[in-house]
Amino acid sequence: MKKIIFNNKINLLFLLISFFCLVNVVGLENVAFNKTKWLHSLETSTHQIGWYFFKNDIWRFPFGSNPNYGVSIGNCIVFSDSIPFLALFFKLIKPFLSENFQYFSFWYFLCFYFQLFFSFKILKKFTNSDIYSLIGSFFFLVAPIFIYRVTFHAALSGQWILLLTLFLGLNYNVEEKKMSWFSLIIFSTLINFYFTTMIVTTYSLLRLINLKFEKRSFYKLIRDAAVIAPILLIVLYVVGYFEIRMVDTLSVGFAYHKLNILSIFDPINSNSWSWFLPDIKLSEGEEIEGFNYLGLGQIIMVTFSAFLFFNKNYKDKLLSIKGNRQIKAFIIISLFLTLWALSNKISIGSYTLEVPINKYIFGALSIVKSTGRLFWMVNYLLVILSIIIIFKCFDKKKSFLIVTLLFIIQIVDISAGLKNYIRFITPFDATIDLKDELWKDLTNKNKTLKTTYFINWSKLQVRSSFFIEKYNIEKTNIVALGKMNRKAAAEARYKEYNNFRNEIAQPNTIYLVDNLGHLRHLKHIFENQDVGFFYRDNIWAMVLNEKERMSNNDIQAFSEIKPKLLMMNQKQNLFFEDKDNFYGLGWSHNFKKPGIWSEGYNSTLFFRIDKTDDDLQLEIYCNPYITEKNNVLEFDIYVNNSFNKNMKLTNKQDEKFDILIKKDSIKNNKVKIDFEFKDPVSPYEVLESPDSRKLGILVKSITINSI
Repeated sequence: MKKIIFNNKINLLFLLISFFCLVNVVGLENVAFNKTKWLHSLETSTHQIGWYFFKNDIWRFPFGSNPNYGVSIGNCIVFSDSIPFLALFFKLIKPFLSENFQYFSFWYFLCFYFQLFFSFKILKKFTNSDIYSLIGSFFFLVAPIFIYRVTFHAALSGQWILLLTLFLGLNYNVEEKKMSWFSLIIFSTLINFYFTTMIVTTYSLLRLINLKFEKRSFYKLIRDAAVIAPILLIVLYVVGYFEIRMVDTLSVGFAYHKLNILSIFDPINSNSWSWFLPDIKLSEGEEIEGFNYLGLGQIIMVTFSAFLFFNKNYKDKLLSIKGNRQIKAFIIISLFLTLWALSNKISIGSYTLEVPINKYIFGALSIVKSTGRLFWMVNYLLVILSIIIIFKCFDKKKSFLIVTLLFIIQIVDISAGLKNYIRFITPFDATIDLKDELWKDLTNKNKTLKTTYFINWSKLQVRSSFFIEKYNIEKTNIVALGKMNRKAAAEARYKEYNNFRNEIAQPNTIYLVDNLGHLRHLKHIFENQDVGFFYRDNIWAMVLNEKERMSNNDIQAFSEIKPKLLMMNQKQNLFFEDKDNFYGLGWSHNFKKPGIWSEGYNSTLFFRIDKTDDDLQLEIYCNPYITEKNNVLEFDIYVNNSFNKNMKLTNKQDEKFDILIKKDSIKNNKVKIDFEFKDPVSPYEVLESPDSRKLGILVKSITINSI
């Protein structure tokens, strides 16, 4: 027994350290498998709620199918980042699990352990020193790019798989370990496809770099590709990746969520990770998804190692590094991943150089939205090589002291960020709990929960996540998904809005109203129907056949809901993100830029006026969605349900058109403008982008005047 313990002392130490880290990050009481409340916050809410629906559903094919989390679109466990391999395994043994079982604390434990284990293995291979490799592995345990993801994005906490990739690639000939690479690629799809992208890229480039220009080598390369590709596609299909269309894998945010050349020096994402280095003003996408801060200790270490590497005095000591074929190959791979991470908009600080690229290449690269993540492997490689170079250039004692000093500097610096993850005494719990007693009564028979604005990343998802599990909701379209079937989601919105306009609300369904504009429009439609409107826990809910449950406070709050006042002769610029707005159902975003897009076949503007003595004229400044394939945008305009006029727009540029509003058509100072579009098309249909929203007009501003 003593011999077993002695031979595995490093592993036992790693197990203890990993458990200590887990307890500190999530809190001791949250370690248990039956503690789920803490998971219903930030992005972990969608991981847990995805698992909740998957666990409670029947087995389907594909096996990862999860249609109740995202009704009407089709979904799978992959797109909620619920760690598919664990979800599939634990669903198999569901009869033996508690009702509120979670596996994410176990997953975080595995991540801490393997982060230590594989970094240690890599360093041990090059240094053959346990103690030096041990201190070196601690850099990876507290790496800002790793810790930042813990309790924030569970799947992406599995960065140890990148270290395993480096271990395989740096220590073995790629052709000798083909089965290991195949297994690694397949397994990565059961964690997160970003890892699959990086590993497939690494493996492919390694094979090309090691390719000998002879017939036999080309044959082996083609043969191996012919083996792995079908297997990979079968696994992707069986797990559920193809529950969405291929075009939906293309991401709209490419070249936004990217790396900045200064990202390794920028300590700011949502928090500061340095006591010493100042914030470098980067774009939001670069600071969040491009976050790659090395830490002051590692910046010094990489700089020092670079000096040693190019110093002629250490040339002989570094021959084994400079002559290592695997290291040379990974330097080439790192350059490729870095360029991809930077995207075609190469930024250094606030300066950006945009490199024009072919639209098909742009589309292929867009399979990865957050390209800044692709630099993670390069980040880790820089640290690995730096630690190895220091060891090679000095004796064991000096190299150990140098790396220990650098680790102390690293900890002191990044403690600015680490302090936000120490929760031993105060367990992690940012969960929003809807506590009003009404929710329990409503959910006794209303087991479907919906939003009035169904998108892949609903702002209501975090607020409703614990509610869903607490009250055993059976279906929802309030989701936070990495990818979804855009066309199915758009069609679901159009169908729901059409039902609302026809005074139809689904039975056994609780609607959480997405925004004030929707609430105003829904009140206008259902005010005289048996539909209850409830304002509880700062959320408006609408439920069919529940009007009698409205309390006096609900009735009072509902009576105060009125269309926004549109002042005379004052131009109003429209932004979709404005909380107080003039739009009702049928509008969509303009990617956080000014203006609101009409979406679908019907869109409504809804407002109040303070003057009804005269006829009015509403001026609308807009940009119609005109392409070569739809060179005329035709729509009818209705004012307070009465036909006003037909419009045909043919100009791609900004246009202004007027709507005459007769004073006798105005009731209770309210004006409702309905646009009914004829044959609107989406950018996807005209092959412009993956955007499947049927767009009509981009309304930029409105002005109302007396005539």
